Amino acid sequence: GRADGSSKFGADNKWGFFPSASAAWIITEEDFMKDISWLRFLKLRASYGIVGNANIPSGEYYARISNGTQFINTGTLHPENIGNPDLKWETMRNVDVALEFSLKDNRISGEIAYYRKTTVDQLISSSIQPNTGFFTAWRNLDGGKIINQGVEFSLNAKLIEKKDFTWTIGGNISKNYNKVVSLGQLTADAVSGGTNDTRIIPGYPVGTNFLVRYVGVDPNDGLPIWLDKNGKTTKTFSLDNRLPVGSVIPDFVGGFNSNWTYKGFELGVLFTYAIGGNIYDGSAKRQDGIITDWVMRNDLVDRWRKPGDITKYPRLTMNTSTYAGLSSEWQYNSTMFLYDADYLRMRELTLSYNLPSQLFKTGRIRGVKVFATGMNLLTFTKYPGGDPEIARDFSDAQDRNMSPNIMYLTPPQQKAFTFGVNVNF
Repeated sequence: GRADGSSKFGADNKWGFFPSASAAWIITEEDFMKDISWLRFLKLRASYGIVGNANIPSGEYYARISNGTQFINTGTLHPENIGNPDLKWETMRNVDVALEFSLKDNRISGEIAYYRKTTVDQLISSSIQPNTGFFTAWRNLDGGKIINQGVEFSLNAKLIEKKDFTWTIGGNISKNYNKVVSLGQLTADAVSGGTNDTRIIPGYPVGTNFLVRYVGVDPNDGLPIWLDKNGKTTKTFSLDNRLPVGSVIPDFVGGFNSNWTYKGFELGVLFTYAIGGNIYDGSAKRQDGIITDWVMRNDLVDRWRKPGDITKYPRLTMNTSTYAGLSSEWQYNSTMFLYDADYLRMRELTLSYNLPSQLFKTGRIRGVKVFATGMNLLTFTKYPGGDPEIARDFSDAQDRNMSPNIMYLTPPQQKAFTFGVNVNF
């Protein structure tokens, strides 16, 4: 275990103790396994540990005073926050269990793993009474509980292993499950962060999309059709009809690779994928929804123009009043902008060549390898936006956690090419 101290907490809560333990059992070394010739290696391992988190701004456990603008040739002072001396470490209890194996000739190996992470005393910035002079304050979520658990499986195989030619493959797949068990005494609306399109709701993953359900376009007049909370169609938009929708976390994520070697040449490729998730495109409200001073997207080719048209998007308008009940394009929170996030991406492709060793029999150089690598060369997806593999770019940790599948003008990952030479002495 370890003891950590943080100046972000008061004297009574500055220190946290975080124990850990692990154990492993190599089963194939037991006598009862000696007659199982096809199994070369089998190991069971397990670990348990507690991890602390102090990822909040400094100076939140005490009230801060700041100087303001000049008033009649004198300075002014004003409070910056409401201090909370009871702030303490957020803790996460981790349980990991895994089974490693390889077959007799070591041509096939793999691992099956299970993990469970339980987070309590979450550090959050939650809403408070406005008469305090502030809208939010940092606190620990007393009684709060969030569980992350999942299963991971990986497998590697040597398909061909000859003197001048080898071929190996590998892959992995994982299933993660996230659930807010309890918010303590808080309501879902009390926890802010990310965008106004997500919530923390007991029974759902953190940052679940909270949207009005979009049915489609009325072919007669081009107006959007919505569902109310009871599942009845309506042409009046209302944020009161928002419900938890979509899949914030993909059903499965993983990757697979293949490597070939022939004499001095080596070719390797790595693919990654995600299945079963959704992306909420927050910027599409102003590019595919209400027409503003932002650049429109080519998606709007599939829009209503005349009676009888069957389209994805309703009639063009620059006036929110065209759609009954809509007060602002920023409040246009609906499944119209919720997209399938499945993808398959060629993450990396590398070709290399090792120069013959005979060239370096004399001298200090032992070997030279030249290589070329391409990153993110191909992506297969139905998502019409920039990149189905979102890199959440919020600087604040709470904003990132509250928006796991939100895209908002997020630049796509770049294609990159690298050429190089490795020299061994």
